[in-house]
Amino acid sequence: MEKKDIEKELSEKLEANYISFMKEWVKLEPLQLIEKAEEIAATKLVYEELKNGGYDKEHLAYLLRFKNPLEVVRDKWSEENGSEMVYDEDMRHALWSIADTRDAEQDYELDEAYLSPEQGVRMC
Repeated sequence: MEKKDIEKELSEKLEANYISFMKEWVKLEPLQLIEKAEEIAATKLVYEELKNGGYDKEHLAYLLRFKNPLEVVRDKWSEENGSEMVYDEDMRHALWSIADTRDAEQDYELDEAYLSPEQGVRMC
């Protein structure tokens, strides 16, 4: 099978997998959906990355063997790039940025109970 044929078939299969996941997600209650947010984000990321091919023919052909290759790759992606590895570093940077620039004080309501005496009461 030619690479372009493999890419086309895999793309169709991935789209069907993604649609199937979306149909399940819309049935969830809001709290269940929140609990699945990381899984949903990983699924979308992997789908977007793989749908247009561009990877080794052998790898793509191997994925065609699975009924739900999107789930297979998503689970591996999550296993190797789980929240501890990705979010910890990103969270540290976000917290540093907020504290360093202090721009958030202009955009978000402050809690008067935690203002230093020299800051006093501020109007937003």
